Amino acid sequence: MVERGIADPDRLAVGGWSNGGYLTNCVVAATDRFKAASSGAGVVDMTIQWAIEDTPGHVVNYMEGLPWEKTQAMIDASPLYDLDKITTPMLIHVGEGDERVPAAHAHALYRGLADYLDVPCQLVVYPNTGHGLSSRTYREAKLKWDFAWLEHYVPMDTEE
Repeated sequence: MVERGIADPDRLAVGGWSNGGYLTNCVVAATDRFKAASSGAGVVDMTIQWAIEDTPGHVVNYMEGLPWEKTQAMIDASPLYDLDKITTPMLIHVGEGDERVPAAHAHALYRGLADYLDVPCQLVVYPNTGHGLSSRTYREAKLKWDFAWLEHYVPMDTEE
């Protein structure tokens, strides 16, 4: 998109929910090209995901084995071990009662970035909700958070 002139390389942002949140966590640990990120319900550690999610078979299938069998693969697939490479300001969303990607992931991501690495970030926890934001109020709130975050870190060009 950048090469085709569609995207401005100085104004890129990334975001996603669930697997998209996981991929967002992975990509900001791999590159600093994004000016802002919004990660929703994203895995940060595969071993913890296997241990606490409601469908542990998903991680076993994805990783093709159990944590003690695929230890290095679990580490390699976990953005947690590369948090020190993240410089992208992160907005982190999670449902308080998320059983698919438990809130522990969001709290760990936030703790690492905010408390230890001084990366600008905010954690938004939606009470009484699970993996999907089933409430219209929460979906609207998420969009407002995202727009405000992006406007702060990737402001619209007002000269056009």
